[in-house]
Amino acid sequence: MGRTINQIAEITGLPADTLRYYDREGIISPKRHENGYRHYDEADITILKYIVVMKYARFSLAEIKSMVELFGREPGDDCVECNNTCNRILNSKIKELGQMISNYQKIVGLMEKLQPMVQNIEAYYSNERNIEKFIDQIFDDIQSGGFVPLDMLDNQPGHQEPEIMLKRQNRKRGQ
Repeated sequence: MGRTINQIAEITGLPADTLRYYDREGIISPKRHENGYRHYDEADITILKYIVVMKYARFSLAEIKSMVELFGREPGDDCVECNNTCNRILNSKIKELGQMISNYQKIVGLMEKLQPMVQNIEAYYSNERNIEKFIDQIFDDIQSGGFVPLDMLDNQPGHQEPEIMLKRQNRKRGQ
């Protein structure tokens, strides 16, 4: 017999309204009981899992629909155009995700450089101007789609490594 929409919502984490929307848009077409209620079989669950993964990978609904259309084809079906579309989507997504991974790695690297600058209130105030520049640079790079250089803070005038800054503060206090 199949599973109900509420059971599928629980399994996949997709709201029932989203499942209904996917049905209306032809992204997935569960079978229906005589009373009109949808019932999902194991193949539907597999497709919905693919959809969740594709959504996580930032596929658009049009891209998801193109990919799902390939799942329903039998080997030997004339689907050269469908295969070409899916390959184009996958190649584009691989490039896009690779770019995103690279950008996130650079942002993590910059945050690791920022972390010592905000260890304590003295470190924050001593580096406040550099922190603002740092945030502005990340913001500008995100807006422009550019890269954030990992060594951005190393050569900034006024940038003090926390150990040096704390030694200077301790000398001022006579410690």
